[in-house]
Amino acid sequence: MSQTDIGSIAAKEEALQKLVDQWAEAAVTFAAVEAIQDPDGFVATISGLVGPWAFGESKEQALVELDSVLRDWAAIKLADGDDDIPPMKGIHLTPPQ
Repeated sequence: MSQTDIGSIAAKEEALQKLVDQWAEAAVTFAAVEAIQDPDGFVATISGLVGPWAFGESKEQALVELDSVLRDWAAIKLADGDDDIPPMKGIHLTPPQ
């Protein structure tokens, strides 16, 4: 594999990571945060997304954790070739070809 090929792959991966970051930031704006009692804290979820959720001791912490979970969740789904990631604010994630 040539340096050009490696550079091209790296650029594509960087562009995809940037898109995942933008998607996660958009997705968090749709989050619902609920207080829970055992343990005391907050759970953040997004309606329509099956799987990703986050816990935090405060609403803000739950949202920060959810952002991280969403980035990892989307990256794993893309790596697995899943194409069922819902668009968020016009940002569509599709597995690399």
